[in-house]
Amino acid sequence: MKKGGMDRKSWIAAGACFLLLLLYPKIVAHFYPPAPQKKLSSGETNAVTRPEKSVPTPDPILTPKETLAPGSVTRTGAEQTAILENKTLRLVLTTWGGGIREMVLLEHAAEGEEKVRLNLGSPDAVFELRGWTPPGEGLAWSLEKADPSEVVFTAPAQVGGEVFIRRTFRLSGEYDVSFTQEVENRGGVPVALPAYALSAGVGAPVHLRAEEEAYVGTGWFTTDGTYTAHKLPEFIDSRFMFLFPQKGKELVTSREDRSVKWVAAKSQFFAVVLTAQDSPAVGAEARKVELSGQKMRDGGGAVGAIETWIKLSGFDLAAGGKNVRRFGLYAGPKEDWRLRRLAQGEDEVMEFGWMGIVSRPLLVVMNTIEKGVGSYGWSIVILTILLKAILWVPQAKANQSMKKMQILAPKLKEIQEKYKEEPTKLNGEMMKLYRDYGVNPLGGCLPMLIQMPVFLGFYYMLLSSVELRGQAFLWIHDLSRPDTIGYLPGLGIPINPMPLIMTAAMVWSMHLTPQPQGVDNPGAKMMKLMPVIMLVFCYNFSSALSLYWTVQNFLSIGQLMYNLRQPMPKLEKAAKPVDLVKRGRWKGGMWGRK
Repeated sequence: MKKGGMDRKSWIAAGACFLLLLLYPKIVAHFYPPAPQKKLSSGETNAVTRPEKSVPTPDPILTPKETLAPGSVTRTGAEQTAILENKTLRLVLTTWGGGIREMVLLEHAAEGEEKVRLNLGSPDAVFELRGWTPPGEGLAWSLEKADPSEVVFTAPAQVGGEVFIRRTFRLSGEYDVSFTQEVENRGGVPVALPAYALSAGVGAPVHLRAEEEAYVGTGWFTTDGTYTAHKLPEFIDSRFMFLFPQKGKELVTSREDRSVKWVAAKSQFFAVVLTAQDSPAVGAEARKVELSGQKMRDGGGAVGAIETWIKLSGFDLAAGGKNVRRFGLYAGPKEDWRLRRLAQGEDEVMEFGWMGIVSRPLLVVMNTIEKGVGSYGWSIVILTILLKAILWVPQAKANQSMKKMQILAPKLKEIQEKYKEEPTKLNGEMMKLYRDYGVNPLGGCLPMLIQMPVFLGFYYMLLSSVELRGQAFLWIHDLSRPDTIGYLPGLGIPINPMPLIMTAAMVWSMHLTPQPQGVDNPGAKMMKLMPVIMLVFCYNFSSALSLYWTVQNFLSIGQLMYNLRQPMPKLEKAAKPVDLVKRGRWKGGMWGRK
């Protein structure tokens, strides 16, 4: 084996790690199968049973376990529904909660001919109100008005009282809903209403598959500009490496010292965002729920989701007084340009995070190119070519630096042999040699350092952006998902060609890259693991990311082959500033002006 390369044990260890990562979910499922769901007998319900108690004294702080427990309200009476619809969104509104039972996205398909339906199977309607009735009881809503442009619900706020609620729903955009809640005191005495909460719906898997759970979650945005996100896996019991059991969270809440502008319930590509428009809310909370009437398609178990609530402060109503609050609701795809038009920073739900400075420009350019070529696959290819053109000069300099390192290898080897027992002296002599010949030992890594932010920008962009969902390219049926063409018999491991092609291209590129012979270079050994690391990272992720990195690798191979055909550089000692001054070439101070 060539000295300086990876030995057989290293390759076996890397392969074992790769197989373990692929098989880990199946091993866990085999040794720790999910607990069977309890079958409900006839007459048994999921409602929470509590001992009878008197109506509690109004408290400015909600009691979450009693007030916001999922499915704790027993529905009575006949349900009345109404429809609001435009070309992109259909709302099904219900008197069971006085809110939105589900939202149908008419331009986005789920499975087959089915459309994406948000809040489907939720125990509560969006805008369900909790806090003004005893636990287990809901407000008695009635449908006052239902026409194509407006739906109105009314209900008494308290049993036997003279405070009434009037809710008005309107469609205000393609995926936007305006909601107004008026609370009126029709009595002759002042009334103090306690704090309350409104449901913002559930974040749930759209395709009802386990692979989506990592992207299902909730989030809220506070007045100090902080976005906080929680994912469904946080609420699920887990074990690390078959040991160390960790119990899932029962409840997550916002910080008490921060007001909340909006809350969101979301999946990977879709979100329901409820914004308090008049003034911020006092808090938010979320907990795990199970969708009613739904089963996972890849296991048959219950469908886990996260229900999110926004908390609002209580208020006083004078006799004949009225309190009016307005809310905005976005229920649709996570398209950055749509969310950026909203006024309260709702685009944070995209979760680009610190990579937004890279992800957003990439998304804009990709969408712009797609409008011209009509294919997101070709848009990614063209965008990769443009990025490569920008990085052409740094890559050319890196290739030149690697050639110089190759020529310098005998001198490096000589120094390593001479000072192999003196590490400090060895490092000093090597750095002196690099300075003398004007060689940057890290010059070959510079293009990779530049490319990694672009790669990560693509990664964060593809995590949430819905544009690539359902877009086909070559053999790829959906650029937002792995390009699986089959499974290994007996193992169930998916066969994804694009990441394999990407890895082969990386190995080929590394084979062509000039390497100094006979020099002990631990960094070069670590770089040999990069193809395996990238394969594991990309194998079950969006095929669009593998497509980008594959095209990038082939372009780099083309440039490398071109540069290798150029004459080898001459290894000359670099001229020092003092020598330039002696020759008359260094005048005018630090800027070298004559």
